[in-house]
Amino acid sequence: MIDYYKILEVSQTASKDEIKKAFKRLAKKYHPDINKGDHKAEEKFKEISEAYEVLGRDDERKKYDAARSGRGSFNFEGFSKDGPFGDFYSSSGGASDMFAEILKSFNIGGGSRKSGGSPFDSFESFFSRNTSHPRSHPQSSATLKVPLKTAVAGGKVQVSGLPGGTQTIDIPAGSANGSVFRATTSSGTFNLQLEIEDEHPFKVKGHNIETTICINIAQAVLGSKIKLKDPRNQDFILSVPSGCQHGDTLRLRGLGLPGGDLLVKIEVAIPRDLTDDEKKTFVELAGRMNWRY
Repeated sequence: MIDYYKILEVSQTASKDEIKKAFKRLAKKYHPDINKGDHKAEEKFKEISEAYEVLGRDDERKKYDAARSGRGSFNFEGFSKDGPFGDFYSSSGGASDMFAEILKSFNIGGGSRKSGGSPFDSFESFFSRNTSHPRSHPQSSATLKVPLKTAVAGGKVQVSGLPGGTQTIDIPAGSANGSVFRATTSSGTFNLQLEIEDEHPFKVKGHNIETTICINIAQAVLGSKIKLKDPRNQDFILSVPSGCQHGDTLRLRGLGLPGGDLLVKIEVAIPRDLTDDEKKTFVELAGRMNWRY
């Protein structure tokens, strides 16, 4: 089995940040633009890109680690639609810190590239030969990441790094995850697929939005009405049913992204540091309820 940790020169306990730094360092070292004609460097660059595609994604790393320990199987099916260069474009108006530095250091995505070129041109020739899902037109599409608040309320996003200059993209209120926007420059038209990012206290899960609230034992046992704010910053009342359990999820239909719901996960807080009188009260209650402890 391929040892991706060895390829990235990190330990199996390496943090996500350490893995990212290792990929950044090795990508600079083996980049094909500074190793022209060096097939060994090209193969090495493919290896570290594949390794980062697996170890840099929590879900893929978990499956890979399970397979290494004999508790599961793992099948790398090629680069995701985001890929190791998927966040080249971001809602901040420029390339992400890591990939911008790598690409610009080799004059990729900079002013020296020929008109009509692509920041992905130098990758296409060998990535397309090494993945089961090749990029047929990597120069014409990218992922546009925007915060949840921008997606639900609408707003303008500056996208730089495009051949032809910076573009302003209007994000309509209520945009769906995966929406495609077009940016037209003097060098051509780019399709930017919207990827909506988490924004505390909400997490984006496809078309659904998830959040977690903590309630006390009385609210869980007896039920409660709780005032909350939805992702659009609008107040609503959440009805917690009596007998609600720790870990239960309440679904509020239609309050997620278009086509999705708002999922509220319940956590029940257990009281700590009780006084002697409070402990006595719980002992009495336990006796009445025939609870064993």
